[in-house]
Amino acid sequence: MLKIELEKQGRILAGFYEGYFVKLHDDSNVTGGYYTFIVDDLTAPTDGGDYWVENREELEAFVESSQWEIEWLE
Repeated sequence: MLKIELEKQGRILAGFYEGYFVKLHDDSNVTGGYYTFIVDDLTAPTDGGDYWVENREELEAFVESSQWEIEWLE
């Protein structure tokens, strides 16, 4: 299973949105859930989107169903 890193940028190496960048954000203080932000470029994005899930369990299921392999960036 993929290690989920919150609040870090990562490059999607395989799976849905391959070649895009992803950031998993803990928004529990505001919405009670988690956001997944996806963009095609970190400096000048022209495509992307976001997804919201209700809890950590749903976040893990979302990441797993996306079949992602992610290289987490420093």
